[in-house]
Amino acid sequence: MNSSPKLDLSPDPPLPKTRSEGLVIRKYGGSSLATPEMVNEVAADVAAIAETGDRVVLVVSAMGDSTDRLIALAGEFAEPPAPRELDQLMATGEQVSASVLAMALAERGVEAVSLSGDQAGIEVAGEPGAGTIVRVDPGRILARLRDARVIVVAGFQGRDADGELLTLGRGGSDTTAVALAAALGGSECEIRTDVHGVRTADPRIVRDTRVVRTISYDAMVELAGLDARVLHPRSVELARRHGVAVRVTHASDPGPSTVVTAGEPSLEGTPSVIGIAHERDVRLVRVEVSATGPDHYAHVLTTLAGCGVRPDNLSWPDPGELRFTVRGTEPLGLPITRLAMELEARSTVCDDFGSVSVIGTALLDSPGFVPEMLRVLADHRVTVPAMTTSQSRLTAVIPADGVDTTVRALHDAYGLAVDRT
Repeated sequence: MNSSPKLDLSPDPPLPKTRSEGLVIRKYGGSSLATPEMVNEVAADVAAIAETGDRVVLVVSAMGDSTDRLIALAGEFAEPPAPRELDQLMATGEQVSASVLAMALAERGVEAVSLSGDQAGIEVAGEPGAGTIVRVDPGRILARLRDARVIVVAGFQGRDADGELLTLGRGGSDTTAVALAAALGGSECEIRTDVHGVRTADPRIVRDTRVVRTISYDAMVELAGLDARVLHPRSVELARRHGVAVRVTHASDPGPSTVVTAGEPSLEGTPSVIGIAHERDVRLVRVEVSATGPDHYAHVLTTLAGCGVRPDNLSWPDPGELRFTVRGTEPLGLPITRLAMELEARSTVCDDFGSVSVIGTALLDSPGFVPEMLRVLADHRVTVPAMTTSQSRLTAVIPADGVDTTVRALHDAYGLAVDRT
């Protein structure tokens, strides 16, 4: 029986005391494995690492658009499909990637073994499609590494305490990779994808963006939470908790990369702007209530949470009105109806909004960052019905048709086109 201790991934676990030398931990996204030719390119790259004597643990996503095709396949038989059965189906995408990559490595003379999340010792909890990793048994992988140079783990999945397979939801493979790095004592986890790293803004909007070479966990959580799509916030939070640096780099094209780490060792960070983030699908909700006070507003927010709505950018323009924003395009009819029935509240939903955010460090410690943002918004005659500030994020809700122009203007105003590396 394997007696290796499991890494507890609950909120306050003990940090690993030692780091594993000669161990490379790397995740490949689905866009890097989309075709057999690309899988073979990855295999050649990994084989070169193995030839140097290092051991390699890989985490893989499903090939290309496999996940979308599996969801469409499920829809041919049930609408909507049972969540449990959908998880069983979707987990196969990552398992296919792991198997074919292990085969490609073996063809190059590299001993490689593919593992499902369960076989890799990943224990999860939660509901189908939304599992969370609660602990990892590193002994499962360490035992395999005695005979194989490369272990390829199917990301995005694990088993719960009852033996049920669960997938982890969006960003699950990133989270799998960071969890394994923490469990195996890895000091760094590489995320190989189709971009060179985190950029100062969306390059589809701003042409002269730059790769951010180093970014703190706090700033990366903000960027990831605002649809930057390079890393999922859960993976960054997990990396911060266990002291694992995360390097984001291109899977095949050499170039700059971004390292997500603890940042400056000083007690207080130097005020700086790192990047501009944005969202397009934002709705502004106004709730008028007959009674006022924190307790009544608490009932409003509790009712919304019960309907699966997560309000953002809360404000109280006057005692009888609560305003907040909601991201995404999920229907709000049921929550609004419940508010009217249970709390005698009148609500209006305003579509066609977006948001722009200035991301950085110690933003409120400098007197200039907030006024500069407001100046740019005023110069472009952008209305701002809601705004929130924190040390790492300044966010303004604005009309959706002004998002692109505002992102470009803020990127220019804060001098982000200049490569500071």
